[in-house]
Amino acid sequence: MEHKVALVTGGARGLGRAIAERLLDNGLKVCIADIMEETGRAAAQELATKYGEERVAFECCDTSVEQQFSDAWTRCEEQLGKLDLLGGYITGSLLAFERMRSVGDDAPGVGGTVINVASIAAIKTLPFGPIYSATKSGVVGLSRALGHPLHHSLTGVKVLCLCPSLISGTPFLQCAMEKAFSPAVAKALQAAGGKIKPLTVPEVVEAFSKLLEEEVNGSVLVVEAGKEPYYSLPEIPS
Repeated sequence: MEHKVALVTGGARGLGRAIAERLLDNGLKVCIADIMEETGRAAAQELATKYGEERVAFECCDTSVEQQFSDAWTRCEEQLGKLDLLGGYITGSLLAFERMRSVGDDAPGVGGTVINVASIAAIKTLPFGPIYSATKSGVVGLSRALGHPLHHSLTGVKVLCLCPSLISGTPFLQCAMEKAFSPAVAKALQAAGGKIKPLTVPEVVEAFSKLLEEEVNGSVLVVEAGKEPYYSLPEIPS
């Protein structure tokens, strides 16, 4: 991994926290951005104790609010240096194109990479969550479009996407049942959920590392329990 400074959204706990730790293991400086202030500050302090105060920062922000995200980005760079790796969706991707841009005489950044985390629901049919599937499909579509060589030639920023299946220890199934279309759909989901072999967080982190190390612009990497991670969808023509 040739990146130097990363901003990990949702890094206070779970997969985000594990990704932050993997990046620190690989020598990067990491800023955790999360709306959960107490949990985030505690996580950052633990990581700073292990990896060094000068390599870890925390910013409390709602990343769906552009100004909060932009302000957090500024403070992260003041502490750690120019960001060149980001986890984030639409707001984050557009900010990355603006602030990481390394092309042009007025380029403010050093180039970099955005990794969006979507879901296998964007690749395979998930009848229990049509709206969830639609939003995750949107993340994949966004990542592939922004990962086209056209955008890279204009910005120097790559965009990749990771699509994991169900991850153990997350509240996904419970949330999905609470928001299901109907009691019947919730019941069907509950029955099906017991048959799904979940991924572990370390398995997803390994797939994240594979995606970042190979770093094929516009690529979509799928990870399922019991399978080797595999790329989905055809290559984007130049």
